[in-house]
Amino acid sequence: MTGFGIGASVKRREDLRLLTGRGRYAEDCGAAGQVYAAFVRSPHAHADVVAIDAAPARAVDGVLDVFTGRDLIAGGVGAIPTLIAERGGGIRNRDGSPFAEPVWYPLATDRVRHVGEPVAIVIGATPAATQDGAQAVAVRYRGRLAVVDAVAALAEGAPSLHAGVARNRAYDWECGDAETTARAIATAAHVTRLALVDNRLVTCFIEPRAALAEWDAGAGRYTLHAGLQSVHQLAMNLARVLGVAAEHVRCVTGDVGGGFGSKIQVYPEYVALAWAARRVGRPVKWVSSRSEGFVSDVQSRDHALTGELALDATGRITALRVRSASNLGAYVAPSIPISTLSNMERMISGLYAIAAIHLRVEGALTNTVPINVYRGVGRIECVYTVERLVDRAARETGRDPAALRRANMVRTFPYRTATGAVYDSGDYVARLDEAIALGDAAGLPARRAEAARRGKLRGIGLGPYIEGTGGVPQEFAEVRVLPTGIVEVPIGSISQGQGHETVFAQVVTERLGVPFETVRIVMGDTDRVAKGVGTFASRSMVRAGSAVVEASESVIAVGKAMAAHLLEAGVADIEYRGGAFGVVGTDRSISIFETARAAAAGKVPQALGTTLGAARMHENPAFAFANGCEVCELEVDPETGAVEIVALTMVDDSGRSVNPMIVHGQMHGAVAQGIGQALTERCVYDPEGGQLLSGSFLDYAIPRADDLPAISVTSRDVPSPTNPLGVKGAGEGGTVGAPGAVIHAILDALAPVGVTHIDMPATPERVWRAIRDAR
Repeated sequence: MTGFGIGASVKRREDLRLLTGRGRYAEDCGAAGQVYAAFVRSPHAHADVVAIDAAPARAVDGVLDVFTGRDLIAGGVGAIPTLIAERGGGIRNRDGSPFAEPVWYPLATDRVRHVGEPVAIVIGATPAATQDGAQAVAVRYRGRLAVVDAVAALAEGAPSLHAGVARNRAYDWECGDAETTARAIATAAHVTRLALVDNRLVTCFIEPRAALAEWDAGAGRYTLHAGLQSVHQLAMNLARVLGVAAEHVRCVTGDVGGGFGSKIQVYPEYVALAWAARRVGRPVKWVSSRSEGFVSDVQSRDHALTGELALDATGRITALRVRSASNLGAYVAPSIPISTLSNMERMISGLYAIAAIHLRVEGALTNTVPINVYRGVGRIECVYTVERLVDRAARETGRDPAALRRANMVRTFPYRTATGAVYDSGDYVARLDEAIALGDAAGLPARRAEAARRGKLRGIGLGPYIEGTGGVPQEFAEVRVLPTGIVEVPIGSISQGQGHETVFAQVVTERLGVPFETVRIVMGDTDRVAKGVGTFASRSMVRAGSAVVEASESVIAVGKAMAAHLLEAGVADIEYRGGAFGVVGTDRSISIFETARAAAAGKVPQALGTTLGAARMHENPAFAFANGCEVCELEVDPETGAVEIVALTMVDDSGRSVNPMIVHGQMHGAVAQGIGQALTERCVYDPEGGQLLSGSFLDYAIPRADDLPAISVTSRDVPSPTNPLGVKGAGEGGTVGAPGAVIHAILDALAPVGVTHIDMPATPERVWRAIRDAR
């Protein structure tokens, strides 16, 4: 087993399958007799649905039927849940009132509230017939005024989206101590103030959404095949909307081409597909086009933030006050308020010891695609805001940005923040200093002078980050030692590219001492995995890894009892080592697989069962806080505003790395997404009509390979005391830290020409205008 346990950079076992065309994604799923679906979507951002005439579509050759929102409601379909009650822990507005939960039906009935909202589903014998049918459905609308900006939506007199939701405010929430913070700011030696934009993003997973829904009339059961991040949550919530018991819904997912949080929720299409499959009595398949995904996949970010940072005369941070207007889109999507607010509460202090903090967030409903979780949700809003404030405060007070950070960073652990989070372990100052050293900040003056001779402006920026990992505190795993010589491990987590088949096998190899090649990871099927929560919030190894450890320990305990009987010894005399049970002080032993075969053959007491296995639902409320620092160096062309990142150095503490190579791969992808938000990505709506102006990759720019530098990642792992593996999660830190590092580097480069502020994304036009305005 040497070289395959925890800490080894084992090559990903799933890659051979994926790189040779043997991956199985949602679009690859098919069923005998399947038909196809297409959705009729609103071309209006805000309008009343006056009438829907499906007769022209039904007349199209190959169209089997057309269903509207009223058909679904008449068939017992309910609204998509917000999950605020289930996950909010009694969360309330500042005035004690509950959050608004406007009704969101899978297909709109009386009114549409964003471009792309589905109003009907067309079922056809072929994809072409189905598309023709969707185009033939005649929908008569009566237009309404639209509002797409959160601040504008909260203003008096803005167009109202939902009856009973005053001023489009879904919630007005706060945490921290408002009075203490206000006093500290009022008496501070210096206060830095900033208004910032956390730009809206399109969640561009490489695999567009697709689904195949089936209805088994004999079993009275739905099956949904789709690219998901949690089959158990989806099954439970889909059953809720369809009005059936959870055991009457099976969810299956194979390989998933990216999720980033946005493939967790119950999408309207999944509900409509399942209901239609039952209605027509045949499997129904739908594959989203990329342009369709731009107006139907949940989007992300979109906060307008204001921040105040108070310093005393020595440069000690004494208070922080942040207010955010969060654009929720047309509806309150499942989980988004709780995910955003809980993460902001947990990480509003950043990496700093701040005695007084107050955070207020207002959620605004607008005529845009609903917002939901995306890589770094709630974390980037806090970390980016705090880091921008610290960087600005250093410049305003004439201090070195690194020195100001160093003087205020948390140094002793565990540390409880002013909003109640408990940071578990780390060395934030060491990560900062090593990133600065590895990024060769000392050599910048020479490189800056050389760039100036070429007419370029060169700058360097720091991006420290913290990332609370773990999310929902439970996860399931089972370990079964089979008589065939295989260890089967069903887990509740689901891979979307993170290498689960490899890393969880490494954990089992280490804990049970069995050969790596004998371990098989099972995931993504509610029939094959008894329970589960899913993969999001950088939680897979923190939660599911802990469950695997606990189940493995239980397998050893059960195996000792079996081996004691087989070896005719006392349980206390049995030890487990190297994949075998042995009697202490003797050469008598039996392998774990021999023990499993004996149990299956009925050679152990009936009370011990016939299977060597154990299942555990791990539960732990503690979070593990990954942290680190990114250093970005870049050049700006002052004539065009073009930005070229020439180096990005990252020093990361993700706790104990199960597979350092995979961790580094996660960091590279995370940094790329953070750079995308900082430089190129911006989801734009027409403020008057609500049309999506960045509706394709012609207008929405994700970073390309040639936009990115060689990313240097150094791991400095400080184990977390919160879980048996000592891991912290590695999925989102790079995304959280990169925007600050990039923007700080741009501002450093532009400081000689007088630019002091720029918002994301720092596109060439925006940079050029900032230079022009400063001059």
